[in-house]
Amino acid sequence: MANSYTKARIHKIVRRFGLSPLTSNSVSSFYRKNAVLKVNTRSGTYAIKPYFRNKFIRTSTIHQIRTTTRYIQLLMNNGFGYMPAWLESKSENLWTLDQGRPFYVTAWIKGRNLEKQEDFIELGRALVTLHTISNGFLQTKGASARTQIQYWEFLDRLFRRRMAKTVRKNNRIRRWYDIYGEQCNKLSNLAWTELRSPEIKDLLDREPVRPALIHNDITSPNVIISDEGPLFIIDWDSIKVGSIYVELAKALMNTCQFNPDFIRSLLNGYEELYPLNRTERKLISSIYRLPREAWQATLFPNRPISRETLSIMERTWADRLKAMDLLDEWSNQ
Repeated sequence: MANSYTKARIHKIVRRFGLSPLTSNSVSSFYRKNAVLKVNTRSGTYAIKPYFRNKFIRTSTIHQIRTTTRYIQLLMNNGFGYMPAWLESKSENLWTLDQGRPFYVTAWIKGRNLEKQEDFIELGRALVTLHTISNGFLQTKGASARTQIQYWEFLDRLFRRRMAKTVRKNNRIRRWYDIYGEQCNKLSNLAWTELRSPEIKDLLDREPVRPALIHNDITSPNVIISDEGPLFIIDWDSIKVGSIYVELAKALMNTCQFNPDFIRSLLNGYEELYPLNRTERKLISSIYRLPREAWQATLFPNRPISRETLSIMERTWADRLKAMDLLDEWSNQ
């Protein structure tokens, strides 16, 4: 990928969006080298993002970028202010195709990461605005929480089967599993019991009637407090119609660092606009309890990222349990 970003190629792409490039440099993410290009132009600094097809969806790259930008256009048309401005190309699309790869351009957001309770309140407001702004405009149903839960049930069964074999082959995994394996299974068992309750089953039945757009990758690196003050969510490649409950549970896990004040702040910001009832809270709390990182890490136990994930779980285990207790208390209010 690095060699493909020649100066001539970058200039060609940028000019399609009506910009005059001056300098550029590539920026890597946690998962991908050269994930985005930072380009300085005469009119400001912009991010050029290559778009990659989701391999788990059986549609072409072009179909996926068209769907993504259609959702982005819907948010833009309805005044959603928590994402960087997307530029329109000279062909009047929010993307352009170069050497078979779609690219899109947004404003470059300079700022800091989430640090204060006020930041998490604003993140909660951003998420609830995203989840509610599309009501009445979406004509399609997306993946519901039930679909996601069925997939997680599969991963849990696979985890229990694989661990019985893996612990005999990998000493490090065996040591981890001896301490945390059964605890993970107990957390899962409790979550499955709650998720099979009549109240939650009824909620899952009704959820597809209320389609909503979700960002689908709310993590700390994807949330920036700009130098000017506003909060921005970046990296919208995975936007889709999906479950607000799954998104909220995953956002709590992936941004709040198990900090009780941050968790309460995010939830308070969300419920300013959309108060959640007791069943909705119980659904979110149950999803949060599932040890999803352990399931994913033990699928490929020899990968460095898997070993790091299990180490992080080890270091944060006590804080995780406290966070689960907090959400249990919240769900019962």
